[in-house]
Amino acid sequence: MSLGSTISSKRKSLKLSQEYVAEQLGVSRQAVSKWETNQSEPSTNNLLKLADLFDSDIIELVSPEKYVEEQKDVETQVKRSRKDIKMQISAASGRVLTLIGFLGFIGAYSDRASYGLPDWYLNIYWGVLFSMGLVLSFIAARDYFNRKSGSKKIIWFDLIFVFSFFFNEMLPFEKNINTLITLLFAIVILSVINIKFFIPVWRTRKLSGE
Repeated sequence: MSLGSTISSKRKSLKLSQEYVAEQLGVSRQAVSKWETNQSEPSTNNLLKLADLFDSDIIELVSPEKYVEEQKDVETQVKRSRKDIKMQISAASGRVLTLIGFLGFIGAYSDRASYGLPDWYLNIYWGVLFSMGLVLSFIAARDYFNRKSGSKKIIWFDLIFVFSFFFNEMLPFEKNINTLITLLFAIVILSVINIKFFIPVWRTRKLSGE
């Protein structure tokens, strides 16, 4: 689409007359007519005034095809950023729930008897939280893996993170020591996952202006 056609289309879409446009820009109606029929082109100053009058970007007037492509790129970047946010929230929530479920299951918060509830109920309650954490962690890992920059290694790290909680029953030390070692190991794995995989994604988005 030519510059003149774009100006004419924008003016008509806003239901403005050539006389009104000419008056706002301080030019004659004939000048506006010549712009729209490509007999002449508006100066840079008048182009800026037209963009302001039409409440549009100057690129939209000069190169509408390029403007459309840029808008598509912006929309794509916004979608990717939103996906990254969901991925991060899912990852953080999943691992927090996994940790809370584990601590509750082993009675780290308080003695099980203090709840006044049967063990099977507590096992189900903490087990559900733990399972929800696993699901959210899996969703975050899957989203990361599906990205072009995704790495298969994150799947293995997630598996190690999950199975680290089962070490609590396998270690030969006292209960408190087993719990401490298990938590320290899980924290190390969690830190590696965030530093190696998720934090670089956020930095990339920030540096690229998304």
